[in-house]
Amino acid sequence: MSTTSQDLANYVDRISFDDFDDEVIEITSDLLIDTIGCSIGAFTSPPAKSLRKEYLDHRGKTAATVVGTDTDVPVEYAGLINSAMARYLDYNDCYMATEGACHPSDHIMGLLAVAQDVNADGKTLVEAIVTAYEIECLGLDQAPTRPQGFDYTAWGPYSSVTSVGKLLGLSTDEMINAIGIVGASNAPLYITRRGDVSMWKGVAHPYTTHNAIQACQMARSGLTGPRAVFDNEYGFHDVVSPNKLDFNGMPAGDGYRILETGIKYFATGYYIHSPLTGALELVEEHNIDPDEIESVHINIFTRAANALATPEKWNTDQNRETADHSIPYSVAIGIVDGEVTPRQFEQDRLRGSDVHAIMEKVTVTADEELDAYREDNPRHIPSRTTIIVNGIEYTSRINAPLGHADRPMTDEQLESKVRSLCDGLLSNKQVDEAIELTGSLPDLETVDPILETLVI
Repeated sequence: MSTTSQDLANYVDRISFDDFDDEVIEITSDLLIDTIGCSIGAFTSPPAKSLRKEYLDHRGKTAATVVGTDTDVPVEYAGLINSAMARYLDYNDCYMATEGACHPSDHIMGLLAVAQDVNADGKTLVEAIVTAYEIECLGLDQAPTRPQGFDYTAWGPYSSVTSVGKLLGLSTDEMINAIGIVGASNAPLYITRRGDVSMWKGVAHPYTTHNAIQACQMARSGLTGPRAVFDNEYGFHDVVSPNKLDFNGMPAGDGYRILETGIKYFATGYYIHSPLTGALELVEEHNIDPDEIESVHINIFTRAANALATPEKWNTDQNRETADHSIPYSVAIGIVDGEVTPRQFEQDRLRGSDVHAIMEKVTVTADEELDAYREDNPRHIPSRTTIIVNGIEYTSRINAPLGHADRPMTDEQLESKVRSLCDGLLSNKQVDEAIELTGSLPDLETVDPILETLVI
């Protein structure tokens, strides 16, 4: 009888670029340029600076470029640093899994580093990215991790190791060992993004990618790992999630999961996007003056309320990591500024009295009706936003926010987002080149030109 690791390795082996249609290739290119924009936008962020300071002078047998520089470091460090930049702003994509959201583009910059190291072509990188999305999203759909207290990044080791292993050309036996090595040593806790949120939120998944790269290197060199890391006593099913996993079907049997991913329109936690969309649409439609608002009430499903509307989310001295996971702050700043980009989480806005005045008027209620709707529609983010102005009540119900797979951004909106993130860091010519290169990803003989055009 095969183990789950064996089934997973076989499933990954069946994922092939030759089976991808134009829609899969196009969304992969869109996600790559979106993630690159998020990475460049976070180049000057504290975690990026800290990681570059620590690792930029390391050298090794394998090497990849730190995005934004022309410096090469060992590939696992490049994967860590570049992925941390992609994640820091909380502006990268989102997939709504059965029990909650995940951000599968967390993999992309790490895979770009590995692709550069092994001289892979664009088609091979597309295949690896689709693999990462498929495994993390399928895994979280079948075996959620949050009910047991583990973060969504607890699936990151498996999706990262299989996609990296695919790039490295691991044999089935080596892949099973790599799965065992990384699975036995990585089970991130949900505390990462609860309460007062630290910088680690943006590094949690990049760290599993770093570890996955090393696990593949170890397995390639002959190191063995637990071959039944899912199935045996004290394995994944005993500790992380008891749900049955099925990797025996054909990939894309019901459509590749990368097609169900939303690209973020706002730089906040994804559950906030629905009430934020509703609030901004109400303000625009009814020409609402923020100074005249009497109250703002958000009805949202319970999981979102419990994570994003706890008492500390109304504090007026939040850091950016807590604020972008705060419904009251994010909705208030959206109403006042008319947008929510990384600019809205800079120090002067975090401490803005005009924002705090609206925050005080925001209330959030967990809604059983919306819970029931989401039970039947797990990919949606149901919310109801009510703004009262001069005694008049305006209400908006949103299920799929701007950028959701059911309500995708236009090419112009995506390009505008990328350009705004790169503004002041890359020239217009560099951004033009990055957009052109990612748009023709399958035609690239190597990914080097992408990295070369991103030097700040």
